[in-house]
Amino acid sequence: MSTTPATDRDASTFEAYRPLLFSIAYRMLGSASEAEDVVQDAWLRARQDEAADVRSPRAYYTTIVTRLCIDHLRSAERTRMVYPGPWLPEPLAEPNQEAAGLASSLATAFLVMLERLTPTERAVFLLREVFELDFGDIAKTVGKSAVNTRQILARARTRLHEPRRRFTVPRRESEAIVQRFRHAVGTGNVEELMAVLHADATLVADGGGKVSAATRPVLGADRIAKFVLGYAAKAHWSEADFQPVTINGAPGLLMRHAIAGVGTYAFDFEDGRIRTIYVVRNPDKLQKFLEHVH
Repeated sequence: MSTTPATDRDASTFEAYRPLLFSIAYRMLGSASEAEDVVQDAWLRARQDEAADVRSPRAYYTTIVTRLCIDHLRSAERTRMVYPGPWLPEPLAEPNQEAAGLASSLATAFLVMLERLTPTERAVFLLREVFELDFGDIAKTVGKSAVNTRQILARARTRLHEPRRRFTVPRRESEAIVQRFRHAVGTGNVEELMAVLHADATLVADGGGKVSAATRPVLGADRIAKFVLGYAAKAHWSEADFQPVTINGAPGLLMRHAIAGVGTYAFDFEDGRIRTIYVVRNPDKLQKFLEHVH
């Protein structure tokens, strides 16, 4: 089989794999801007790797991106530990064209769940469970033996300690639930809001210490209703302040308000109700999202 030195590959070969590489990097990092930087860095490194003997460009680029992501997560670990309040992934407005089977792994709830894993565990879990790579290729990517890689995957599954479940619901159903939430908040209708919230619902807000946001998760439908409607009444929210948008491939809301500012609302559902509300208000995490929303 012929091989191709890295410096001889043209950009079109890399561009063919860019959507896949971004998909891996975004799920690893939870940030579209950082994922784009990593993918571009991977291309620069590949161009400079004159000694590379590439039999599979896909495996070669995947390895570079995954290792860069692992290094990035390790260096960012201290920052995550002192992050002011809850950390949430950067909302994605326009996901790259991906196979339908990857949709659930793009959900905010899934990305938040991955935060329980170490960088290497996250890489192994994603490459195997989401992108369905062979154990041999994954082992080479993370620099472990095949046996050790299987152990890492088993440990990752245990650390997630919950059964595999769908992180998406039918589009029409989720859109209807989100619309009910929007109407309830915009009109101050506590009964309607309580009807759309799961009894054990949770609201998590990420302000990054730069804008006002709940510094701890708000637990339970009653507390969420009081918290949200209390703020809505104070700031005089209306339905018009909430724009239906797609967030990480699922129905969500973009709030734009003269007093409250800007924020995205993503949702996780259970039993036909909202189980978790993910509010991102950190302006650093909204910049790219707003660039793609009119």
